[in-house]
Amino acid sequence: MVRPRIERPRVGPRCSLHERAARILDRAGALETALRVRRFAPISTVSVVTFHHVHDIGEGYAYDPDVVDATPAQFRRHLETLARIGTPIGMDAFIRACDGGSLPPNPWMVTFDDGYRSCRDVALPILRELGIPATFFIPTSFITERRLYWWERIAAVLHLARGRRAAIADPYPLRIDANDPAARRQLDDIVKDTAGLDIDRFLTGLCTALGVDWSPEIEARHADALIMTWADIRALASAGMDVESHTRYHRVLQTLDGAALRDELVGSRRELELELGRPVRAIAYPVGRRVAPWIRRVVAEAGYRVGFTNASGVNRMWPAAVRVARPLDLFDMHRLSTERSMSDAMFLTQLAVPQLALRPRPRSSNG
Repeated sequence: MVRPRIERPRVGPRCSLHERAARILDRAGALETALRVRRFAPISTVSVVTFHHVHDIGEGYAYDPDVVDATPAQFRRHLETLARIGTPIGMDAFIRACDGGSLPPNPWMVTFDDGYRSCRDVALPILRELGIPATFFIPTSFITERRLYWWERIAAVLHLARGRRAAIADPYPLRIDANDPAARRQLDDIVKDTAGLDIDRFLTGLCTALGVDWSPEIEARHADALIMTWADIRALASAGMDVESHTRYHRVLQTLDGAALRDELVGSRRELELELGRPVRAIAYPVGRRVAPWIRRVVAEAGYRVGFTNASGVNRMWPAAVRVARPLDLFDMHRLSTERSMSDAMFLTQLAVPQLALRPRPRSSNG
């Protein structure tokens, strides 16, 4: 089949070398050749591709643009590329392979983090049309409480700020310029990196400093515009999609003490199983960072079988005889990130030559 010619996005300085290499390999036909050859490899390689929010961003977008990692047209093209080069699998097949089971040629998975409405409204119809399963990792408390994700609240507050410059004191003194694009990521990093942070107090202080009116009713309206309901999530499950855990409040696990960590892990799993009536086996770590061995032990104790990072790479499913020397770390499974700026050639390169994959840039959610 001849692929349609797609206009490529301009290459920015951050990824120019990777993009140039990707386009050279793509034009030479090397990428699809490498993937065809992989079908005959004795060791299965599972590529797991991560999305968050599929959306066309217009002028004046009031939320976090970095989490929108594909337009609907891009998303369809990416799925068509995946369907052409390999075989889609769901979580059941992935876990069986982790236990030593066999896999189809060139297996790959599609995953979504966070639970944006576009998962139901945009992604699900395309997935069903193409006959592709996907796994949706959900931070449960935002669904139940109709709260806005903390990174989206930061973006919304900066967008709505009446005072464009302000100062906050908690958790440490910081001057904010709402007109500076770097301010959002700087504030996101406070949440991601501060151990024991009282996020509600931090966000309330940010609203006060920037003169933004905020209330549970206002927040619920924002949440309803962006975030799925439990009815939406049950519709995903009824359509044959997998629904797994992304914790309760999307807290970075490394910043939590033991009790809070267990609440995030056990609470999310229980809520999902109660709402969906099916077992929850997998978790995607918030912001996608690899976790320390002691956290992996807590994840296992909470009843999960596998844990996914956003560390760029693929998963080699070594045969049982090899796993004695190269054990499979079930709580450090890798995924491949996507971005709107990524060309079709770069997307294919990540699958064929993972060493050239773009490392996830700092973003609000990043998983």
